[in-house]
Amino acid sequence: MEKFFRNLIQYMLSAYFVITILKGITIPTNVIYLVSTLVLLSLTVFISSKVLKFLTIKLNFITRLLMTSILSFGVFYILQEFMPGFKIEEYVFQGLNSGQIVIHTFNVTTTLTMIFGSILFSFISSVLQSLEKNS
Repeated sequence: MEKFFRNLIQYMLSAYFVITILKGITIPTNVIYLVSTLVLLSLTVFISSKVLKFLTIKLNFITRLLMTSILSFGVFYILQEFMPGFKIEEYVFQGLNSGQIVIHTFNVTTTLTMIFGSILFSFISSVLQSLEKNS
């Protein structure tokens, strides 16, 4: 039980990090809605492991990354539709010029924001799970 709560808090913090780092996601101002949003996002990591075990797929970094990103994309969509104060909006990426790599300005849609957020969240949670497994 202690391990569950420790992992839950870790995934809640990583979900909060992902939500605050992306420009297009607005978090709820009400504390209850914010905590429930973070709990729902962190529970997707636990559900993804159970789904992979049910489908008899070996648990490794890649499978966790893919399953968690698919499930968290769905949770982002559900939260956008039903959670008061949680909004995913379009924004304009101003571009990047670092000498060799040039990325021009483009419009980031809500779908792209959900995809980037789910991939980033699933990457962080998969790294945390892999590090915990190896320690």
